[in-house]
Amino acid sequence: MRCSTLTDSRFQKSLKDPVALINSLEDAILLVDRKTSVIFINKTGEELLGGSLREGIGKRLAELLPDAKVIVKLARKATRELRSFSAKDVEIRINGMSRVDFRISPFFVENRNEGVLISIRENISIVEREDLSFDSLVYLLGSIAHEIKNPLGGIKGAAQLLRKRISDNGYAEYLNLIIRETDRLNSVLQSYLTMSRRPVLHPINVHEVIEKAISIMNISLKDGSISIHRLYDPSLPKVIGDEGKLLQVFVNIMKNSIEAMPKGGHLGFATKPSDEYVVQNRQMKRWAVISVSDTGRGIPKSEIPKIFLPFYTKKKKGTGLGLALSKKIIKDHSGFIRAESPSDQGKGTVFHIYIPFASSVT
Repeated sequence: MRCSTLTDSRFQKSLKDPVALINSLEDAILLVDRKTSVIFINKTGEELLGGSLREGIGKRLAELLPDAKVIVKLARKATRELRSFSAKDVEIRINGMSRVDFRISPFFVENRNEGVLISIRENISIVEREDLSFDSLVYLLGSIAHEIKNPLGGIKGAAQLLRKRISDNGYAEYLNLIIRETDRLNSVLQSYLTMSRRPVLHPINVHEVIEKAISIMNISLKDGSISIHRLYDPSLPKVIGDEGKLLQVFVNIMKNSIEAMPKGGHLGFATKPSDEYVVQNRQMKRWAVISVSDTGRGIPKSEIPKIFLPFYTKKKKGTGLGLALSKKIIKDHSGFIRAESPSDQGKGTVFHIYIPFASSVT
């Protein structure tokens, strides 16, 4: 049996028909001229807008997308300034869709700008049900921790009083064990209470928070023969955040990276403004992006969608809460976190953390 290749006539024919290729895309594609009149819509775009190609061609973008003023505004801006714009998880009403990702880029014909290309897709990357389930779980853990913490303190206090009155070393050893275990349990409960506390947001310098996390993990980094590489944007404005919560996120990610490099390696921190925009209070804003990279064993692609799920872990002594908690903290900051790892294991992992700036950055 002969295998099909790109030299086959049917493939060659499809390659010569760019419209057919564009119609096969899952994204809605719109071409808009310099006067914001629509000159092309692909099949997905027709489905998105709930009309036919004939009905959409020639209409002004503002007429076609009356509830997507931010797209219209950025289309004009992209045409005027000849630069691209993108945004994620934007609340826009388009034929029943409430959240979309979009990208707007200038398009050229013979080196002349003829307008912009707009691609839109429904945002399905955030699984709200999982987030709500985890929020409920965190609330439950916090409530249980609060109820257990007080009697646990009483047990420890009683054990300390008994230890003072008992001279027999045998019994004192048992009491020391009780005290140590209550301290350990108290530490676990405290982490659950911290987890359930909402962040207190105010402007902070994210570079200072990163440096504190590095300082906290300094001994583990030295013991693991791991070097730190910094690539900070010195002009990065302050972000809006809770220092203690963000510190917890960076420490959690650093712990994972250190465990992924048992023979040593490099841990990198890079900061920059995002290429994407977010719409908040009818204003276009950019995020600060903090990228944490390591040279560890990496994560298989099939595992990446699962690593932020609560209690999902491949570690023998892991709880599966570190990354799930980190995701919740960043979500509470109106940001998001994503991970990527090259297809070949052993090439490391990068976590990209998106946090809103304290003031509008355009």
